[in-house]
Amino acid sequence: MTKLKLWSSATGLIGMFFLVAGIVGAVLQFVALYLPAFTNGLYGDPWDLIFFIVNIAAMAFLGLLLILSIFGIPKVLWGIFVFLGLACVIVPPIIIAAQTSIFFYVYGLWYLLVPMDFIGFWLAAGGALIALILGLVTRAE
Repeated sequence: MTKLKLWSSATGLIGMFFLVAGIVGAVLQFVALYLPAFTNGLYGDPWDLIFFIVNIAAMAFLGLLLILSIFGIPKVLWGIFVFLGLACVIVPPIIIAAQTSIFFYVYGLWYLLVPMDFIGFWLAAGGALIALILGLVTRAE
């Protein structure tokens, strides 16, 4: 089976850069929003715990993908891992938007209230999406 060698092409290196941006965004989102709620005991409904676990899963998928891609990874596995990381980043805000009718990451006031979470979401979602696209167009050797 051919492996995706991301370190040997410019497209792969740019994809790795956006993957790292996605990881940093997921970590920023975790540190800004989810971790303080659980360390201060502010969690309320079960959705908070689910979103906490889903954000940890996003960091795990993207971080594990970064480690695996150093040694070469099949293109299908790259696509699955990045897609799962991207889904773990964007599904909680979509669920919240379905409940409240407000997508906070487009709403301008959210940037003023929790700027690290706002920046973290867009870094994670954008980085994972671009890493997915660039990983799929990178040639496997």
